[in-house]
Amino acid sequence: MNPFEGWARVADMLDARAGEAEQLDDDTALLDEGQRASIRLIAKRLRNGRRAILVADEVGMGKTRIAVAVVDAVRRCGGRAAIVMPAGLGAQWRAELRRFDPSDRTLLPLRSYESFIRGFGSEGDDDLTPGWQKKRDERLRDRRQQRELPEVSWRDEKILMISHAFARMSFPEPTNGDLPWRRELMPALEALSKERRRNMRDGGRGERRATHRAAQTAFETFDIQELEVERVRDWRGIPSDAYRRVVLPVIGRALGRFDLIVIDEAHKARAENSSLSRILGPLLWESEDPFRLGLTATPVELDANDWCNTLKRLMPSKGAATDDETDDSLLSTLEKPICDYAATAKRLQTEPLCEALVAKFERDAKAFSEALGPYVIRRDKRSDKELMAFREKHGVDYRNIQTVSVAANNMGRDWLRAFCAAEALSLLPETDRSTKRRRLTIETGHGLDELILHPVDRNAVSDLDFWSRNALLPEGASIFEHPAIRAAVDAIEKATGDGRKVLVFGTLLTPLRALTRLLDARAMLRHLTEKRHWPASGVHADTVDAVRAALRMQDCPSGTPASVDDASRLLKERYDEAHERRSRSLREIRREIIARSEQKDETAKLILQIWPAGASNEGESKVALLLAALEERRARRSVVQDADGPTDWTAELFVREAEGLVSELCDGAGDTFQEEAPQGPDPHHETRMQLLQNHLDDYSGRDGSFARLLYGDTPPRSRRLLQAAFNREASWPMVLVAQSTVGREGLNLHEECRTAVLLHAEWNPGVVEQQIGRVDRKNSRFLKDYREGTWRSEGLSPPQIDIFCIQVDGGYDSHRWAVLQERWASLRAQLHGDVVETRDREQARTNAELADLITRLDRATPDFYPRLTACTASQRHGDV
Repeated sequence: MNPFEGWARVADMLDARAGEAEQLDDDTALLDEGQRASIRLIAKRLRNGRRAILVADEVGMGKTRIAVAVVDAVRRCGGRAAIVMPAGLGAQWRAELRRFDPSDRTLLPLRSYESFIRGFGSEGDDDLTPGWQKKRDERLRDRRQQRELPEVSWRDEKILMISHAFARMSFPEPTNGDLPWRRELMPALEALSKERRRNMRDGGRGERRATHRAAQTAFETFDIQELEVERVRDWRGIPSDAYRRVVLPVIGRALGRFDLIVIDEAHKARAENSSLSRILGPLLWESEDPFRLGLTATPVELDANDWCNTLKRLMPSKGAATDDETDDSLLSTLEKPICDYAATAKRLQTEPLCEALVAKFERDAKAFSEALGPYVIRRDKRSDKELMAFREKHGVDYRNIQTVSVAANNMGRDWLRAFCAAEALSLLPETDRSTKRRRLTIETGHGLDELILHPVDRNAVSDLDFWSRNALLPEGASIFEHPAIRAAVDAIEKATGDGRKVLVFGTLLTPLRALTRLLDARAMLRHLTEKRHWPASGVHADTVDAVRAALRMQDCPSGTPASVDDASRLLKERYDEAHERRSRSLREIRREIIARSEQKDETAKLILQIWPAGASNEGESKVALLLAALEERRARRSVVQDADGPTDWTAELFVREAEGLVSELCDGAGDTFQEEAPQGPDPHHETRMQLLQNHLDDYSGRDGSFARLLYGDTPPRSRRLLQAAFNREASWPMVLVAQSTVGREGLNLHEECRTAVLLHAEWNPGVVEQQIGRVDRKNSRFLKDYREGTWRSEGLSPPQIDIFCIQVDGGYDSHRWAVLQERWASLRAQLHGDVVETRDREQARTNAELADLITRLDRATPDFYPRLTACTASQRHGDV
């Protein structure tokens, strides 16, 4: 029997939580004014029978905390909640859950089929020899203690986090005719339904036993609600996708029933067959009266119909006890008001304002509000009192968006010729497709290193046409000389020179890697010139070309080494000097660490595995890497980057920093970023020692120290570490260069950064909003700097969030930026109520008639702010 006390009780608890927060000041309250208003409105809608709500607050305004308040209330009322989230956000959600309940022990996100099955495992299942079985059992206990697997069963967990990637699970077909354990669930369930015994097969015996328990758990739910299961004569023969389609509902039954479904980043993966859609469709088993709460800052991105795609995910299943319509007719009624409003808002940006156009906007805006109002709650920065005061007092927006244009007269003759010729090639009607795309290669730097390393045979140049000949770069050209990369370097170093961290976004890996290495090379040369410590014993082979390019740059500081070899030799001399100075203290530190190890200090034991007695050259190398990793972790202007050299280590400091490093690695490993590929019966799960060793292996070959690259192949254990380091004051990396698809959503990167550089133009304005949102969040570095007021005493302009958009003038790059600006304006009209062009507002200062029309537009703009007073938007929307 479901112990859930019902949604009326949850609503009462939400009101009580808001009331408690209202008695506290903003610094100590868990919920600010806007968040309190949101949960009060959610409570009201729950009482009125609403079971689908989209919290569409602007990026960085605390949507997660609103959702956690609801999750916590459901848990306290005896209900169960599933939080469906993008990979990599588990640590942030767990931190928020602990704010409401310090004793919270929510599991790490469920992300793979293997973890799902092992959740039903028991010690001794594998029938291995005693030694191997002991290791297997220890690993199972360790995974339970780390809260990767449930202590009892999945259905006993009141809160379950599920990765968006979970339903990507695959079921490889048999290679030798035997049924793999990954395909054991359906035959086991079929045997139970026919009241037959299923014999245990060899191969993955522990996983098979766990699978049979999962089948039994799912089968027991048939007494509560029947599930139609497809019957297949031979489960070995069907394709992986077909098996997954059949097995998903069974997995959902084994996970148990949920009262609340929270969908984080509800706009993502809109396709019907995406992993997220599979989770929200066939997999999750909902209660008879479920509530779906969606979270997204960008419910609409490229097309107004995105609203319908996002809201469709919130609609409860047919047959639920709710006032909401549940069929497609509801969504079809939304399409017309959404499209009409978007079309009229676009006309306002291109046509002169007149009475007829304003009146039509008023009608369409009202219909838009009435259609979406019952489902949408949205706060944006217009409602933030501090930001409103900033605009009124200083006359500027807190976001300072600047275009950094690479002008033709600044790029040099060779690059200009190549750019112009590539543009011409792309426009010639008879040019082949690969040649037309040459403009992308040149303007964005995509694949440019390959083009330079493997150029066209110079002896055959005469065989090329005029434009193709001129599109070639000269011999000796380097991607590090690319005009857009040089422009980005200038913007970035201006900020880091003032002690500020910088977040860079781009789409193409080649120029991102080049930018990272060039920034690092230039930082290394500055440190050498100024006789400051640099954590390396030489120039890494992968960075030689970057250092060579940095040495050729005109602004290279005087006193810089004359060549790469000279730089490497100087690094080695300083490294050896530092190593010699601290070798005696390290021996003493090791003796103290041995003593700590004998006193059962687990971190000390871990360090000694890296640093054994009589260490070989490889062991000494590992210790050196560990020291370098710990020094970079502590890297601050007052410590590592000074003239006195590296840290003076003590045993206490060494152990404490190592413990912090391992803890961050464990956090990152606990929430991996992709479905584990099934590679045998026991997928690899790293121990603390393996995590540390693998990190040191990555550390020795990764890009940069001062600047770091975050991209698709960055190991999961390193991503969380990078995020934590970037959020520490002045610690390295000072520059985080992120591939857009990896770092744009959900990650908190705002604690010490208020400068973002957009290296490549995006087509999707929603992506840009998400990118900027990494640094534009509650309690951001910008807000801290503004509140501190140091800028006032020094007579400076107020701090802002600086956004630099790098573009090459006059070509395809400029066209993409223009398209983005147009789409961005459409998005702002729908999400921010920004429908009046700047030029119209300026003319209204001297035109009373125009000013009156603009006032009417501002009043009519849709507003989904969670107000509960009389004559509010929520009442206009029928929420009474």
